[in-house]
Amino acid sequence: MYKKLTMIILVLSLLLLMGCQPKAKEETAQEVYDYEAVPVTVSSVISDEVYESIYTVGEITAAEQYQVNAMTNGDVLEVMVQVGDFVTEGDILFTIETVDFEVDKETTLSQAANAVSQAKMSFDNAKSNYNDYQTLLDGGVVSQSEFNNVKNAYDNAKISYNNASKSYESTKHTYETRGSNYSVTAPVSGVVSNGTVSEGMYATTQNGFTIDDVKRYVVKTQVASKYINNVKKGQEVELYISSLDLLVTGKVDSVSLSGTNGAYPIEVILDEENLILKAGMYTDIWILTNKSSEGLWISNQSLLQENGESFVYTVDNGIAKKVMVEVLSIRGDKIAIKSSLSQEDQLITFGKEYVIEGTKVEIK
Repeated sequence: MYKKLTMIILVLSLLLLMGCQPKAKEETAQEVYDYEAVPVTVSSVISDEVYESIYTVGEITAAEQYQVNAMTNGDVLEVMVQVGDFVTEGDILFTIETVDFEVDKETTLSQAANAVSQAKMSFDNAKSNYNDYQTLLDGGVVSQSEFNNVKNAYDNAKISYNNASKSYESTKHTYETRGSNYSVTAPVSGVVSNGTVSEGMYATTQNGFTIDDVKRYVVKTQVASKYINNVKKGQEVELYISSLDLLVTGKVDSVSLSGTNGAYPIEVILDEENLILKAGMYTDIWILTNKSSEGLWISNQSLLQENGESFVYTVDNGIAKKVMVEVLSIRGDKIAIKSSLSQEDQLITFGKEYVIEGTKVEIK
């Protein structure tokens, strides 16, 4: 009995001692924020003219493309360009082997030259006879009928000689023209975008290069049926090519009246030549519609997006405050928005990923 009582007293004493130990504090993230301010940088809200816009995406293509194929069949002797090269009008793209052509040219022109020589010889003889008979006719030695026969022979020989000469010149010109077909040149200045020619291959008139005229680019895109009535030819367009971090401008060039599955094709033509653009690049597109006299612009470094929503963090008495915004358009590193923000607000840029609603912040 005594031993049992002693054991109970020991257990109770141990529990009492454990209960008197200090309890470790578990710190939450919010408690850390309560005493550690996150260093941030801020930017201002700017009031300026803003356009409402229709957003879409599209692909950049050359306004005009030229397919330059071989003009005659033959083995490719040399290729001077490759895809991606910039060429100037008149540059040689590739050449075709001319050995067979040269042999044929030499044989044919030689035959034509011989025909001219023979015709010339006949003409000279006929002319000499004509002159002799003219003298004999004047002296009453030959009759008018005999003279007429010689004159007819002379006239025919002259025609034959003239025809042979013209035939030679025509044949020569034809071969000169055909000879230029063995050297294929660029019809315009531009960028080689595709090619089906390589050295040593047997080329036909289906083989050649595609040249993009980079003086003008167009963007092909589509607009949903709910917006199509707000799109008109000539409307201003802003485009952002993210792969180049480049903002360009353009205008709506065409609007299709026939849609497919609720999407209507449109084309936008860019305002200026820009050689760093490439056909096939994708771009964000804002078709500018309603013009607002007052609007807000913010730095793109302040914008956050999550679950399809856009928002920023402002600094209010050293505390981060989340504010929802609606993106209207993008112009370089500036974003036009609709929001309850004012010009007095300071927007967190650097450090925005490390704060939440209510976080203490310190502007650096």
